[in-house]
Amino acid sequence: MIAIFNPDKLTRQPFFQDLIHYLNQHDDVTLRHIKQTFSHVKGIDKALEAYIQAGYICRKNRRYYLCLPLLDDLQQVTLEDLIFVDRASDLYEALLALVFETVLPNQTNQVLIKEKTTIERDKLTLANYFYRLRRGEALSDEQLRLYALLGDVNQDYALKYMTSFLLKFARKEVVMQKRTDIFVNALELLGYIEKVEATKYCLRLAFDKEQLTFYAD
Repeated sequence: MIAIFNPDKLTRQPFFQDLIHYLNQHDDVTLRHIKQTFSHVKGIDKALEAYIQAGYICRKNRRYYLCLPLLDDLQQVTLEDLIFVDRASDLYEALLALVFETVLPNQTNQVLIKEKTTIERDKLTLANYFYRLRRGEALSDEQLRLYALLGDVNQDYALKYMTSFLLKFARKEVVMQKRTDIFVNALELLGYIEKVEATKYCLRLAFDKEQLTFYAD
């Protein structure tokens, strides 16, 4: 089986993903084989041409086979790369073990929020949450808890209020919030702040005051 990370519009198509798995398991595949196997799919010819033009599938002597640029080295991998990797390879497990740092700026102030994640991006972080919302991808179970609070919120709008609240910890170790605020509740859910009394919170992030940067574990 071949795993795809950060799929684009073409490689996210269900037919594309089903087709590459089929071609990965079968040899000497003709157009007739494909149309018989995927008889429920409309526009197969057009889709195949798009995959061929993109260089993901090759056609030779009326036979179709994979030309995917499978991952063969981790040295240059970035979190944003479109990656094809064989799940049976050692590289797959090594890829899943990699840890990347994300940086969230915002349009309201100079605050940066730095978080850690893996290539799967299923960890509960703000960067991962907004990444999946932006791409219309399914949220992980952890991220769904945040969705219950924030919904399909605009990233800049949310960060405006979250970073403004976090900045209060530059002056105080304990910050008061009397009224219920979904963005404060979200920061608590993320584990970035902790309620110490009914209306008081302390910071659980590392904070570089000079750089105005918050670091999550």
